[in-house]
Amino acid sequence: MTTTTTYSTDHLHPDMWQIYDNRPDWEEKYIHPDFYKMVDPNTEVEMPCPDVYWFPIVSETFCTHLVEEMENFGEWSSGRNEDPRLTTGYENVPTVDIHMAQIGYEREWLYFLRVYITRLQEKVFLGYDSRAQAIMNFVVRYNPQEQYFLRPHHDSSTFTINIALNRAGLDFQGGGCRFLRYNCSVTDTKMGWCLMHPGRLTHYHEGLPVTNGTRYIMISFVDP
Repeated sequence: MTTTTTYSTDHLHPDMWQIYDNRPDWEEKYIHPDFYKMVDPNTEVEMPCPDVYWFPIVSETFCTHLVEEMENFGEWSSGRNEDPRLTTGYENVPTVDIHMAQIGYEREWLYFLRVYITRLQEKVFLGYDSRAQAIMNFVVRYNPQEQYFLRPHHDSSTFTINIALNRAGLDFQGGGCRFLRYNCSVTDTKMGWCLMHPGRLTHYHEGLPVTNGTRYIMISFVDP
């Protein structure tokens, strides 16, 4: 690390909080090595379903550290509609989750959206200038003992990102996302890869059942 004056040891993985002060080291540790290939105008971004884009974004180390931070914090929501964390106190499509704000990572995550996510959004959704604002940023946990699927729904976003935080087929079986309008599913998710898709109107979708193990995903509803 190149700067130590702001380095805090209050977290399980304090390097995650160095995105501002030691960005080169942070990128080396936490950004996927193929990310910069994706922002190259000559590199085609995968589209497994209509207007659903798929690309590497964060390293496996980032995924592991984020899951460990969430599990260390441990205050997972109940998965019920009543949610005191929200201004309205009610979540229409609840999940078992922890918000980034709860672990003190909201500011850093919004910066991540502005610096990294918008570069790919501008490439795939031409003509849209994102504000990179997001109120809902959270890690979801799926397993057969808790919540194992999510009913069909729209997201409260202009576009949504969904980052796989562990390994399909190894850490869990089943899972994935199905877009009902297109009868198209993404099930072979890759750790550290991001799905980006429109949130409203066209991309009604559901979380497919996890049959074994535990699946973790990072979700942001961008530009609500």
